[in-house]
Amino acid sequence: MVISDGHSLNSHQLELPNNEALMRNLLIALTMIPGIVFTDSLPAAEKKTDLPADHARRMQQGLELFKKEVRPLLVAKCLKCHGGKSIKGDFDLSNRKKLLESGMIDKTAKDSYLMALVEHREEPYMPLKEPKLSEKEIATLSKWIDLGAPFDKALATSGAADDGAMQVSSDDRKFWSFQPLHQPAIPQVKQNEWAHNNIDQFILAQQQEKGLSPNDEVSKRVYIRRAYFDLIGLP
Repeated sequence: MVISDGHSLNSHQLELPNNEALMRNLLIALTMIPGIVFTDSLPAAEKKTDLPADHARRMQQGLELFKKEVRPLLVAKCLKCHGGKSIKGDFDLSNRKKLLESGMIDKTAKDSYLMALVEHREEPYMPLKEPKLSEKEIATLSKWIDLGAPFDKALATSGAADDGAMQVSSDDRKFWSFQPLHQPAIPQVKQNEWAHNNIDQFILAQQQEKGLSPNDEVSKRVYIRRAYFDLIGLP
């Protein structure tokens, strides 16, 4: 290696920063992290959509209502013009994706344009050229929209293909994220002096199952050096 004054320097003459220098640089890097983290996280925070605590319960209620009452109602009164053989007014309710994209329903039934037409508050009255829905049918449709307007499956295949939203099969429910939370038993491991907490016990059990063993603990200097390189982005 050649430096600016013409003298050469081999790799054995290079020295790593001492502990004091490493710690100083680490502290400098740490003071910069909060600003970076908070700045980068602002857009995500602004876009975050909070779901109500009872979201899952409401969706389940909506699905039951859809299967028992709303589906037959939509098929009998609406599907012929809006998702069956024809789609009038560019309003397709053959599946949930198309219904939401139509803009005909809002977060609440009160603010939904579809309900204004069905309740004959605005024209064209719906169903078109048909008797007005009964008060019970209107109340059922309104309640379903307030519950999130979930579908168990598409009303018809003639419309655009459903994206599968709100459809959770029995096989899907076997996936780990659908399982109820529970306290697993702490695995018993050999030579568990490496483990400092319960999480380490699980890691060590998996390693021993595969015939692996954890690395030895490193010195504080090596640990700080690794943390420093992580913070400044070096591999």
